[in-house]
Amino acid sequence: MEENAQRKVIKQRLKQFYGSDVGNSVDNDPLNIDSSSFDIQMYLDKSFKTKDLSDLMSEEKALSEQIRSLDSDMQTLVYDNYSKFINATDTIRMMKSNFSYVRAEMNSLLQNIDSIVSLSEVINENLTDKRKKLRTLTATHLTLNKLNYLVELPVSLRKYMNKCEWEQTVADLNKAKFILKSYHNTPSFKSIREDCAEILTEICARLWRQFDESNDAVECSSHLKFLQQLGFSRKKLSTALLRLTKRQINQRLAYMKILVCEGDKSNIPKNEIFHPTENNVDSSLQEAISDEMDILYFANLVTDSVLIELSAFIGVLSDIYFTKPDDSEPMDTILDIISGKAENNNSETEVICIEEQLASLVEELMREFFILARSRFELEGTNTDINLLIRALDRIHSRVQTFNRSLLTSITSVDIDDELIDERNSESSLSTIMNRFSSLTSQFSNSVLEIINQVARAQTTYYFDILCQNAVESFTDLRHKLASHGLQTLTSNTTNEELTKMNVMENDDRQLATLFDALNASLVSQLRNVLKSEEAFLNTESTFSSEPQFRNCFCIDQIREGLIVGYLNFLVQFLSDLAKTAVCKIPGPILLILAKMCLTWANSGTVGHLISLADEFMLCGAQNKEISEDFLSDNGSRSLTTSKDVSDRFRTTGNELLIAFVRLEGTNLAQLLRKSVEARDWLKNLEPRSVRSAVKRVIEDLVLLDHQVSQLFASCTRNRDRISDSRSSRSLRPSTSSHYIDATRSGGSGQGIHCADLDPTLATHLRRLFTQRVDIFAAVDANRESLLLGVIKIGLKTLIECVRLQTFGRYGLQQIQVDCRYLQIHLWHFVNDEKLICMLLEDVIYSVVQRCVDPCFMEESVVEAICDRA
Repeated sequence: MEENAQRKVIKQRLKQFYGSDVGNSVDNDPLNIDSSSFDIQMYLDKSFKTKDLSDLMSEEKALSEQIRSLDSDMQTLVYDNYSKFINATDTIRMMKSNFSYVRAEMNSLLQNIDSIVSLSEVINENLTDKRKKLRTLTATHLTLNKLNYLVELPVSLRKYMNKCEWEQTVADLNKAKFILKSYHNTPSFKSIREDCAEILTEICARLWRQFDESNDAVECSSHLKFLQQLGFSRKKLSTALLRLTKRQINQRLAYMKILVCEGDKSNIPKNEIFHPTENNVDSSLQEAISDEMDILYFANLVTDSVLIELSAFIGVLSDIYFTKPDDSEPMDTILDIISGKAENNNSETEVICIEEQLASLVEELMREFFILARSRFELEGTNTDINLLIRALDRIHSRVQTFNRSLLTSITSVDIDDELIDERNSESSLSTIMNRFSSLTSQFSNSVLEIINQVARAQTTYYFDILCQNAVESFTDLRHKLASHGLQTLTSNTTNEELTKMNVMENDDRQLATLFDALNASLVSQLRNVLKSEEAFLNTESTFSSEPQFRNCFCIDQIREGLIVGYLNFLVQFLSDLAKTAVCKIPGPILLILAKMCLTWANSGTVGHLISLADEFMLCGAQNKEISEDFLSDNGSRSLTTSKDVSDRFRTTGNELLIAFVRLEGTNLAQLLRKSVEARDWLKNLEPRSVRSAVKRVIEDLVLLDHQVSQLFASCTRNRDRISDSRSSRSLRPSTSSHYIDATRSGGSGQGIHCADLDPTLATHLRRLFTQRVDIFAAVDANRESLLLGVIKIGLKTLIECVRLQTFGRYGLQQIQVDCRYLQIHLWHFVNDEKLICMLLEDVIYSVVQRCVDPCFMEESVVEAICDRA
């Protein structure tokens, strides 16, 4: 009963744990056939009430099948487990029969274990004394080995010292220093310590000597590491490293200066460059003596020898001095224990700031470096291989920037402890140091950019000189082409053969225009080619092209103002000087072409376009829009030469050239007329039968001149101020001349003529003097008629002055009348103010009448007939 109650309790707890509340309700259901509380009578009553006969029959059939199935399952279960029950029963029976044997074996095992334990205790008691003796002997052996190591230490140290095995030497000293410290009062160790101290002194001396002879920072660093392990203070090692760095870099700089200063390296004896007693000469510097050293090779050599080595030395100094020592390092050093020297204690009477020493040293060495680099680039002069020059500049600039970053990285690792801060009496020591070195790096960056600007300025000046020289050569070539084509200035001495040649060339209506186009294209293309060459300085692959300090100075000051504007100013000044010395020295067609070029550049926007090339050049190689906008804003903030100023200068120079052309051609025409007047005796002149050849020559020269001018300058579009038709115009015989002739005849022949009585035209003279004044040397316009009118005015004015110096007879007057009529007939083709020409020709007739002894005009019909035949 108790077991059943206990089982129910356990079963109830399990049901509670697994949440089997539903099962409890099912077990207590009296209508559930599977429940333990099943009530047969209640189940039957409910079935009879709720089910009909067919349902009852079906349920009875289902219950019968379930009963038969359960009975069959029970039989199968019994049959399957019957053999297992029999085997289990046999096993239990056999275990009960064999348990007595196992118990006997266990008792025997316990007895054997007790015997072993007792025997072990006896053995331990017997070996206790021997174990103590063995332990004592082992300790004695170790002590003897240590003593033997100490005895042999001086010999081993000297052996390692002779072999320069410093790592093993330092390891042995570190191993022995604690023993010597422990037994420093023992008399037997005194001699060993003295020997070790003597050898340690030699080791230190040899290490210092090898340190001073170090060739590079790697070798120097290894020696410093051993010296630091021996116990030398960081300050002493840092000071020694700074001295070595200064000596090494100065030595390299001295060698490089010799290479730079000597032009022919093959003539430099090596014993004059490298001192024979010095063994620390870099092999790369020695190779530079025998190899050809171009500018790129120099840039690689000087940066490798100075910047990279200096950066390596600074890195070594950073590892030794600027890094805070590890707290795990022992306080007692080898020198403290063996030699008795307290190297870690500051024995110097004056505290030296290593950072200040380093800053001063770096500043001094970099100053010498930049002086050397500047000298070498100055010797390079105008390098034809500009790409090689820019690669050298980029190499120096990039390595200076790398050196600056390395320097700041080394300084940022400074870890100033409290002791150093107390020594300097400053709470901002690190900030002060960083500011000092940041200022130095900025100074170095500015210095290398100054060198680049200097080289770029020299290269720009070289290109500017070439540009000016090419421009002068273009003008010279223009003159040669004109000479070869027979288009030189028409002079009074020109032969008939030359005229024939000019007439042949007259068929080429575009000769001067072609030469003008060629000159214009040549001058512009030369400037574009130079700008194309200068674009190499703005190559995006170079590290300095994006620097604002370089880009602004190069693009604005050198390219825009120095090259482009300077080139335009040179052209203006050169052409202006040419215009001032043009008379009888420069051919007229050249003056025409140059004047056309100046006016075209000024009026067509060519000057503005050329200056705008600087803005396009400024944006060349700009990596992003922000940089471009910065450069344009800087450009806008400067006071720059405007295109209007340059265009005005070109326009003024063009007008000066036109005036020079008019005066030159007018002078040539005047000489022709003057010689034709002075070469004849007008008193004995025969009756005119034709127009003089000199007058025909004037018209021919004007025709050729008109042909040349028409190629470059268009005709004026304004209406001509001319008489309706020269053929039907009034006679050139002026009214004043008629009055004068009538007055002369009325006075009788052979009688004197009184001006007050016989010159009734005084009022007419005065009126012409003030109302019809002709400005012979007035400014001309850039058109065909104005230029030719200026030339004709000078020629006719010269003719007027020449005839006033001659004395004419009747036929001489009539010859001048025929010539002037011929000129009137043909000159109106060249000008747009025929009235002015007629007035000048009337002045010629009037002057001849004044100088004629027997004034008598030829009939107009006869004059017309002679002119028609001509």
